[in-house]
Amino acid sequence: MDSSQLEAFMAIARILNFTKAAEYLHISQSAVTARVKALEAAVGKELFRRDNRNVSLTRTGIAFYPYAERMLRLFEESKLTLSDTFEQSLVMSGPGSVWHYRYLPAILAFKQDNPQVAVKFLSHIDPGYMIRDLLLDGMVHLSIRFDPPEHPKVTKKLLFEEDILLVSGQPRAHAVQKQDFRSAEYCHLSWGSPFPEWFAELVGTGYVPALEMDHSTIMLTVLLQNNAFGFLPRSIAQPYLDTHRLVELPCAFEIPSIKAYALYLTDQQNNPSVQHGRKLLGLS
Repeated sequence: MDSSQLEAFMAIARILNFTKAAEYLHISQSAVTARVKALEAAVGKELFRRDNRNVSLTRTGIAFYPYAERMLRLFEESKLTLSDTFEQSLVMSGPGSVWHYRYLPAILAFKQDNPQVAVKFLSHIDPGYMIRDLLLDGMVHLSIRFDPPEHPKVTKKLLFEEDILLVSGQPRAHAVQKQDFRSAEYCHLSWGSPFPEWFAELVGTGYVPALEMDHSTIMLTVLLQNNAFGFLPRSIAQPYLDTHRLVELPCAFEIPSIKAYALYLTDQQNNPSVQHGRKLLGLS
């Protein structure tokens, strides 16, 4: 099997349509079909059930999917590692808000001081997948997590502890109460542990926010442009509090802080890439 066969498999598995998968890959449908047949021959079993109307994964296809995804990622990361352009490479994963609002100056300073190192950041990835596959497979040298699982092969280092603030673009006359989170003005974004558990206990079962998102920059924009209110880490909110574009709201309850950790494979702690990642994060 080769990467083109895996790409065809992944495209069809996501779209469940050979024609649309071919359009997505910018190749002919016959080429997609040929690649899948070659892959099925290599695996020794059918990966898709297909008729004139529907396409679905077989049990083998479902089981093969995560392996195909990992093999493609390994192939992409190998191109970075084997590149002749740079002497070394560094791949890091973690929440985009952490890279953007807390470590951006450190990233820029690191690149200026280490032009020979190719650096890649991954942020839009399921946090569990970052650890379960990417870190353990060696595709990521260092990962940042707010709620890292314990693993015998992984070293965990505390990076920072941060306050979560309830803020808005407009002041409020009264302290925010539990029932205020059911109003149309509340904008929800879940932060690291223990925030999700604490908030779920606060608002109770069956709660659905009027407005919810999963991107910190969009959340910030919403809070700055109208009278909405919501939770932000201090690293994001503080510059806007200093310029009075945001105000911290009084609360009738105590908001928990969150802790971020750096994780890397223990037996790779002397690897130059891991050392570069530790240096970038201020752990050296």
